[in-house]
Amino acid sequence: MYSLSRSPLNQHAAFSSAGLFCFGMALFFTVASAAIADDQINGSINGQTTDLGEIAIQAPATVIGMPGAPTIVLDGPALFERQGASTLGGLLDGLPGLSSTWYGPNSNRPVIRGLDAHRVGIFSNGLPALDASAVSYDHNAPVNPLSLDRVEILRGPQALLYSGGAAGGVIKTDNSAIAMQPVEGVSGRAQLQGDMGYGRTSSAASVDAGNGLYALHLDGFLQNSGNYNAPDGYAGPSLDSGKIRNSADRQRGGTVGFSLTGTDSSIGFSIGQSRDYYGVIVDPATRIDMRSTQYDFKAQQRNLSGFVQQVTLEANHTDYQHQELDDGVPATTFKNKGNSLRFALQSELMGLNWQYGLQYSQFDFSALGDEGFLPKTHTRNIGGFAVGEGTRGAWSYSVGARVERVRVQSDGAGTTGVDRFGTPDSRTFTPASASLSLAYQFLPQWHVIGQLSHNERAPAFDELYANGPHDATGAYELGNANLKTERSNTVEVGLRWQHEKAQFSTTAYLSDYQNYIGLLGTDRCRDEDGGAISCTNADALPEYDYSGVRARIYGVELSGLWPVLSHQGHAIDVRVVADVLHAQNRSDGEPLPRIAPLTVTPALQWHYGLWSAQLEVPMAARQTRVPATDSAGETPGYVMVNARLTRQFTPPFGEGRVGGQWYVALSNLTDRTVYSASSIDTLRLLAPKPGRSLSAGVQLLF
Repeated sequence: MYSLSRSPLNQHAAFSSAGLFCFGMALFFTVASAAIADDQINGSINGQTTDLGEIAIQAPATVIGMPGAPTIVLDGPALFERQGASTLGGLLDGLPGLSSTWYGPNSNRPVIRGLDAHRVGIFSNGLPALDASAVSYDHNAPVNPLSLDRVEILRGPQALLYSGGAAGGVIKTDNSAIAMQPVEGVSGRAQLQGDMGYGRTSSAASVDAGNGLYALHLDGFLQNSGNYNAPDGYAGPSLDSGKIRNSADRQRGGTVGFSLTGTDSSIGFSIGQSRDYYGVIVDPATRIDMRSTQYDFKAQQRNLSGFVQQVTLEANHTDYQHQELDDGVPATTFKNKGNSLRFALQSELMGLNWQYGLQYSQFDFSALGDEGFLPKTHTRNIGGFAVGEGTRGAWSYSVGARVERVRVQSDGAGTTGVDRFGTPDSRTFTPASASLSLAYQFLPQWHVIGQLSHNERAPAFDELYANGPHDATGAYELGNANLKTERSNTVEVGLRWQHEKAQFSTTAYLSDYQNYIGLLGTDRCRDEDGGAISCTNADALPEYDYSGVRARIYGVELSGLWPVLSHQGHAIDVRVVADVLHAQNRSDGEPLPRIAPLTVTPALQWHYGLWSAQLEVPMAARQTRVPATDSAGETPGYVMVNARLTRQFTPPFGEGRVGGQWYVALSNLTDRTVYSASSIDTLRLLAPKPGRSLSAGVQLLF
């Protein structure tokens, strides 16, 4: 066990806010000015430019994917500039249609179009990432951005390759630990980043080596953060000497993988481990020690001559443990152990390229100790899927279907001795999902895209069997063993335009739920043992139960990039990203909880040779649509200002075989107090977003 004692980075608190702001602005504009003179005099590193791909800020994420393709892809420089985040939610927050649960910087799960928890699937190297993050807002997913090489957001037919119940979408992460293609020579990356606002330093390295037959992968990361800086003007109870109390974090992890590769076949395995030790803002005495070990196996046979052209087999075993410590003493231990298997084939039939197969997963979840609001449960899921894609003339299309058989079983009071968990129980569901995506190219640079989806999801173990006080929500949570399958229908229509360096995409969507399973307030209260109690009692816990309601979610997303000036090598572009959604509980007329408001982020981008700079202004409207049971009420709107300077370079070593990129960034320049409307109401006003901060990072690729 190691402590969360303050790191040397926390000494930056001695700087005043005004001093840091002036220093950062001076540094930003001084280096930007020097960049112009440097390149005019010396050229781009003696006339040689290392190709690191497009600078991340040059290509905003699209808001609707073409049939057979991901909606959003993060890799290369675009991924690196976001990897300073300590969570997967932080990595993706701010992309079109994405926000995060923001239970502080250490517990931050992705939210897609207002959907979170079990409606968003998180996959690691093609198989489910087993953890406890969907069960509680104070639980982090064991996926550190530093360990990733690529992240994809999948919707529609592509999401059905992995999950039918992820109506929000599938987040597919990859660390390339198991090579499926021959690896020749040695390649890799090394990076170092720091953020004064979080008192954070992070480092990561990855190496892939091979001789065309054998391939070896090694990666590792370290990340240490102090209590983060509160914005100027914040005076809430979580404030402690200018910082947000108990928000420090330490993470470390790594993966080793070995593969035997050939032209037509490959087989490999990997072992990955991560550990996260972090504080919980809502309770200064609580810290969490999270450990996860994952064993992966993958085999693939390609270029077969028969009806089946490719066969892929993937399997993993995950051992996850999350221990909550009260003043250093273990109070509650969450465990999630399980196995997954995926068998996929590829064929051509009826003019379509098909991926089809079977997927099986089983996991056992338990929560033992003071926060025992769940009995021990067992979940088994087997499903079959088929997704086809193709093109014909100006049309491209993709179609998919998935059928699953899900069994969720509770041990009841038997293994815990907690009488309120009742007798053992078991439920079985057969959800079926289908999706169709079509795109038509009506002009050389224009596509119109339409997508229809029907998604079904079996209720999860916590939605069925929760029964007890839950510290993270500050409520008494009740599952409902009689819940039915969640069903939704979604229609989406979008437009994409691409012309040289300019691009634009927009989409409108509507999702209708006949049985949306939500954790909703009942206006009743209970004591810690589950007994009914008056809500005026000082020890009363508000009762929240999992209910199936009719719901409707609709919204519009937009992303665009337009060049406005090009002169003597200098280019200035305007970029805009915006989204808005409306989410309604149609059973009682109340808004659904934790919904992000209208957000618009305009930006100016400057490019010159290997240099780029960006000035962006994220803006959010006041979120006035909150349910009556939301204790924090409306969430104020905000206007922030961020700036970033980026440069690609070739270092003086490596004989041209090493490329690099560095950046320096200033966030929240005006030191605004910003709250996340997606946060649970019991924490929202305790955890503002960080105040003004300076960050920087450098990455080498070889």
